[in-house]
Parts: sequence; C-alpha cells; structure tokens
Amino acid sequence: MIIAPNGVSWQPTAHQPQRVTDEQAIAQAAQLRAPVATGNAAAQQHSQGNTSQQNAEDAREEAFAKLKVALQNPEAAAREQASAETQATSSALQDFRDFMAKSPGELIKEKLLLEMGLTEEEYNALPPEARAKVDELIAQRMKEDIERKLHAKVEEQLTQQQATASDEEQAAS
Repeated sequence: MIIAPNGVSWQPTAHQPQRVTDEQAIAQAAQLRAPVATGNAAAQQHSQGNTSQQNAEDAREEAFAKLKVALQNPEAAAREQASAETQATSSALQDFRDFMAKSPGELIKEKLLLEMGLTEEEYNALPPEARAKVDELIAQRMKEDIERKLHAKVEEQLTQQQATASDEEQAAS
C-alpha cells in the first residue's frame, strides 16, 4: 500500500492474465465471422453481385457521358430543358383552359360518371334506356345545384340587408 502526500492510500490492482483455451478462442472467432455460403448459393450470390455491379458501372458511365456532352454543348442542354418545360407548361395550360371552358352541366356529368365508375366511352356505349337514366340523374343534380346556389345567394342578400339595417340602427342611436 502506498500513502500519497494528501494522506489517501492507494493500492495498485493486480490483473491476472486469463487463460483462454483453444476451444474458447474458436467459439469467440466463430461469433465474429459471417456465415459462409456453400456451393451453388455462393456462385449465385457472386453472379448477382457481378450483375448488379456491372449495372451500376454502366449507369455511372452513361451518366458521366451525358454530363460530358452537356458540358461540351451547354446551349443544346439549355434548349432541351426549355422545350421540355414549355411542353409541360403548355399541356397544363391547355388542360386548365379545357376545364374552364366546360359548362356546369358537363362538370356535373363528369363528376357523376366518375362516381358511377364510368368513362365517357362507356357512357356512350350504354343502351338508350340506361343512358336516359344517367341523363335523368344529371338533370336532377343540375337542378339541385341551381337551387343550392339560389338559396346561397338569397341568404347572402338577407345577411347584407340585416347588416345594413343594424348599422343604420347603431348610427341612429
């Protein structure tokens, strides 16, 4: 035991070396090793690994070639990108214009056909009796839509009149 100048005792600990038998060492090493594939499974994994590596390498080479072309000819890349953006924009713009050009009846018809799970072609292929029933449903929905809009407008006007009247009452008092 060694006594330090501050009066605290200190004793070094002795470490005893542990003896490891060969069997224990093999068991510990086996835990650290990955399982080894055998026979056909190993060959299959190897061929799949090569195929995926080859595909990844091919994709990398293709991307690099495209990058080189784009860097050597920046105007072409910019034109290609601009034309793709213009085409997508014009398509979306055309879709929006087509939607806005539809009448309320056409919109209700599309919505009803969608609810029924029918396309426009399937609707046109229906027998006349079935088409008449669908047309009746469309007419009923249009009537309900008109009534709903009319009621909303009347209620809005009543609310405005009540607000105006209460403002006049407050101003008078």
